[in-house]
Amino acid sequence: MDDQRSPAERYWDTGPAVAGFGGGAAAPALGAPPSGAPAFGPPAPGGPLAGAAPGAPAGGAPYAGPPPGAVFGPPQHRAGPPPGAAPSGPPARTGSAAVGLACAVATLLIPAFFLLIGFPLLGLLVNVPGIAFGVVALTRTADPPEVERFIRYMWAGTMLYLALVAVVFAAVIVLLMATMPPF
Repeated sequence: MDDQRSPAERYWDTGPAVAGFGGGAAAPALGAPPSGAPAFGPPAPGGPLAGAAPGAPAGGAPYAGPPPGAVFGPPQHRAGPPPGAAPSGPPARTGSAAVGLACAVATLLIPAFFLLIGFPLLGLLVNVPGIAFGVVALTRTADPPEVERFIRYMWAGTMLYLALVAVVFAAVIVLLMATMPPF
């Protein structure tokens, strides 16, 4: 069953493979010296392993543990805002809103094309909802969920506008072909 788990999951079950400190498959046998290190010998009489604190005379008081408030391990880094700050989510996607607004504004080329080919009535087909929702999305950057919602509305309005223009353009082509004299 162990082989079905990822190496990261197995790492946390076995611990790091640091020589001489247990855990991990690559750790040497217990009691074996780390590579390049001198062999372990018996502790010096009265040394720190014999119950005396470092620097204390031999036969002193036994080791009482770490001092109160001592921190062990790597420094604890906290992610997120400092304590007492208001919680915040991810920033608003203003880049997406700006690109969407640029696409919505680019749809203004379609009415210009209809005006150019001589259909002034079809020149009134402007993507007003897409442009309006894009502007609103860029002005409400303090509320990221609202920006996301208006980005969705802007793209939906732009896609519906393009579908409507495709239908109108196809109708114009069919009308022109029906009124053209045969060859």
